[in-house]
Amino acid sequence: MRFSVSQSDFIEALNRVTPAVPSKSTLPILSNILMQLEGNRLRMVATDLEISVLTEIEVTGTKDGGLSVPAKKITDIVRELEGLEITCSSGESLHLQIEAGEGSYQVPGIAEQDFPALPEFEGASTVSLPVEKLSSLIQRTSFAVSRDELRPALTGVFFQIRPNEIRCVATDGHRLVRIIDQSFHSEGEPRELIIPAKALDMIRRNLKEDGDVEIAIGTNQILVKLPDATLYSRLIEGRYPHYESVIPQENHNRLVVARDTLIQAVKRAQIFANPISRQIVFTLKPEKLEISAEDVELGSKGRETVAASYTGEEESIGYNAGYVLDLLRQVETDDVQFDLGGPTQAGIVRPTEQKEGEDFLMLIMPVRLA
Repeated sequence: MRFSVSQSDFIEALNRVTPAVPSKSTLPILSNILMQLEGNRLRMVATDLEISVLTEIEVTGTKDGGLSVPAKKITDIVRELEGLEITCSSGESLHLQIEAGEGSYQVPGIAEQDFPALPEFEGASTVSLPVEKLSSLIQRTSFAVSRDELRPALTGVFFQIRPNEIRCVATDGHRLVRIIDQSFHSEGEPRELIIPAKALDMIRRNLKEDGDVEIAIGTNQILVKLPDATLYSRLIEGRYPHYESVIPQENHNRLVVARDTLIQAVKRAQIFANPISRQIVFTLKPEKLEISAEDVELGSKGRETVAASYTGEEESIGYNAGYVLDLLRQVETDDVQFDLGGPTQAGIVRPTEQKEGEDFLMLIMPVRLA
């Protein structure tokens, strides 16, 4: 194999596939990326056996062939060859020779046939989503997925695809996000699938500014055709929890407060919170919200009041400051609305105005007051 390519094109292609490379693996081959040259097209693949990413770029090829090479090593050296034309070659020794400027570098490789094959894709139905809509759905849900591998269904975003709407749900047990988008239209039977958060993050990274994204849904996997890459991902098996049952229907205490003002106040309060629990306290009173935090062990505490509209009983409710900030960052309106119950009940967080055809809500569980 032998080809020449600009550093900028090479590093962009590497950046598209390397997020699929696992940080730790018992299979050394998974730390590699596969490079295959045919004519003037260089094909690059990375996989962790759950998610695979394929991209192709135009190069100047002089000898077809293939080799898999360590992803980190090749990415690190290509990144440092900024502005140069890079020539790569390999032969029977299974080493990749890299030449650029006055430098020459050698990277050990593994035969291409030892690299895992891309998955067979069968039984697909297809849905299409505008780039902007898909990006927004991913951004506003994936932050709330669980990191607990003992609850695999919660480590992805739950998609319910129906003829006249799409629902996206994510939860880690402490907070929940649900988006219903009724501007979506699809043909075919309703589908339910749980897409891993890692796959969604990679999809979002590779989205362009406009156009549509086509998602093929197979029996236990999806195939996503992106502008410069193709992503294969296994779906998470298992049944997603019945999330509707945990959404309160009778939270009659309503708080409306300026989003940016609240974000800044919570950031200041959390400085004085216990670093483990990160507990802050919302004290709700007519026309104002008091935010406080205290670290008893260190003897530090802080308190401030912000103007707010509040109707309901006076309450003090504890929350994890990090979770509050995560939710507030998803709100795009100037003001944010909280529909609250008591200090042990889940609170509902919403924008004060919904996007057309959409119902977006978030849940946050309180922290028991010390």
